[in-house]
Amino acid sequence: MAAKRRVVVVGPRGVFGSLLVRELTSDFEVIEGTRTNLDFRGSWAVACAAGPFQQLDRGLPRQAVNAGAHWLDIADDAGWFFDLLDDKTLDAAARERGVAVLPGLSSLPAISGALARKLNAKEIDITLYIGNANRNGAAALASAANLVTPDRELLRRELGIDASVHVKFEMPIAAPMLKLLGMLPPRPRVRLTKLLGRIPFRFGTSGGAVEVRSGDRSVRATGSDQRFAILPLVYALHHLDGLHGCHSPSVFDPDELLRYLR
Repeated sequence: MAAKRRVVVVGPRGVFGSLLVRELTSDFEVIEGTRTNLDFRGSWAVACAAGPFQQLDRGLPRQAVNAGAHWLDIADDAGWFFDLLDDKTLDAAARERGVAVLPGLSSLPAISGALARKLNAKEIDITLYIGNANRNGAAALASAANLVTPDRELLRRELGIDASVHVKFEMPIAAPMLKLLGMLPPRPRVRLTKLLGRIPFRFGTSGGAVEVRSGDRSVRATGSDQRFAILPLVYALHHLDGLHGCHSPSVFDPDELLRYLR
């Protein structure tokens, strides 16, 4: 039996990182890497769920590439995403090492981008729905509170699409709460969302959904649980062979990705 490929999961103790660890264990040798204990040597890939990505060390993807490992993450932050995608020296290094750098393998922009291609319209509205029953981590809530996703610029570049992006919770009070959180600097925002995350009361659905709408036409992908947000990264890990350099999630077949979510 062939040895399992080694994957380092960065941020394994968070909500999405712990889901990644459980999802990958059967097919890969999973190494849990905390921010203070990261060693990418001998790894086939690095899967990063250690948000908020606005505060993450920009040097980590290059460390992975220099170690000869693929870099994949679930970033929905435009600054982080385009810093990697547009880095020509990182792209050249990844191609030389025979590895890929793939940011944004989550609900936004991976699932939203696949849905946009399915809808095939020139002006669209993208909405990320977060279920109230989710065990939302501080990083996820902090990101949602001040979300500037790659979708608008990425879809403009790749398809010439004019897109707007919204985040909604089931609970009506969540909208003003997110607006208030978005006014705070990053560190206080994370501290407050950690406190909110300790509230034991939950209601509504788990999982989440992404909807892309144009006029009276819409397409939607829905998750039964929070695995929904990390499944694009899991899908990518199974389709990396032969892929080198820095790429957006659109490098993968959108129909195959959407089928994988079901």
